[in-house]
Amino acid sequence: MAPLVLLHKTPGDQLMPIAIQLKQEKSEDNPIFCPTDSEYDWLLAKMFVRSADFQDHQLNSHLLRTHLLSEVFSVSLLRNLPMVHPLYKLLVPHTRYNLQINALAQKLLISDSGIFNTFTSSGGKAKQKILQRAMSYITYKSVCIRDDIKERGLESVPHFYYRDDGFKIWDIIKRFVQGVLAYYYKDDSYVKRDMELQSWVMDIFVHGFLYRPKSGMPESLNTVDELVKFVTMVIFTGLA
Repeated sequence: MAPLVLLHKTPGDQLMPIAIQLKQEKSEDNPIFCPTDSEYDWLLAKMFVRSADFQDHQLNSHLLRTHLLSEVFSVSLLRNLPMVHPLYKLLVPHTRYNLQINALAQKLLISDSGIFNTFTSSGGKAKQKILQRAMSYITYKSVCIRDDIKERGLESVPHFYYRDDGFKIWDIIKRFVQGVLAYYYKDDSYVKRDMELQSWVMDIFVHGFLYRPKSGMPESLNTVDELVKFVTMVIFTGLA
């Protein structure tokens, strides 16, 4: 199932489902379920929604946008930045165990005999299709939480704790990154002249985002502000 859900914001600022359609395309065998239906029909419709949300979260938000994206950053870091580089020293604590964790995940969770393939309906070929589709939607804005929330129009959604807590964490990381990098990049010219840094960014664009200019992922960085935002995004992604 790939449900569509209509939510209503109550006067008490609660988001309540008021209609659920379990498939994307309208058809005679695809009714719209409402709270006025029988108790168990409505309950079952909500269970399908929760199941689909769980699988999308695990494959898209968790596996792809956290583990696999962090692997791109980790491998590129090891390829392009020497251990004495300030960015290496700043980022290696946030990427140190990523490759080991991902190797275990490939073996135990998403392999042919793994937990995900065994116990979820989106295992096997469906998993690959979902990941490929999700990958095509990843943009630079979508991995920078403030840009992402604004672009999706979710600034005013009540009780959205991912947004509220995420903004605080992003700002804390950004202040830390800004403070560290200020010692090494006195102005924009320092960023432009750092060829190891530029190679790291380009490597991420090429191998992580497959030369997709539409993704908005930068191919190079030209200012200190751009560098601070990019490094903040890398650390935040590993913490998500």
